Amino acid sequence: MIKLNLGSGFRPKDGYINIDVQKRCKPDILCDIAGGLPFLRNEVDEIQAIDFLEHIPLGKTIAVIEEIWRVLKHDGLFESLTPDAQRGQGAFQDPTHVSFWVANSWLYYSHPAYRKLYDIKANFKIESMEGVRTGEDVYHIHVMARAIKNDD
Repeated sequence: MIKLNLGSGFRPKDGYINIDVQKRCKPDILCDIAGGLPFLRNEVDEIQAIDFLEHIPLGKTIAVIEEIWRVLKHDGLFESLTPDAQRGQGAFQDPTHVSFWVANSWLYYSHPAYRKLYDIKANFKIESMEGVRTGEDVYHIHVMARAIKNDD
């Protein structure tokens, strides 16, 4: 079973391949996901992106989500925890955050009409989505989604 921890930073996870762009974090794989992941299509079982997506520059977020979807197997699990830009300071207080997410952001990767509008290939079934308070006046959107690969 292949499980990835994207943006592992100084929080590597046992049982996961820890991936980060920063060499000083000593990840298992040094990789800028915006340039692609070193895995085959439909090869990965699970991906965690905890406090990761908000660091992907606007204009590259669709490509990054599509890359995550590309490597996941059909029904592969994608877990994301991202500061909720609708609910507060967690999204905006960190100067390294360069993209902002709300619950409706996930429509572009899970709803046929939104995906078609922008020709987005990534297709996920949202299993759960909830707002979670992770600190004083800091809220995140926790998403559990399954990759849908109808064309495979």
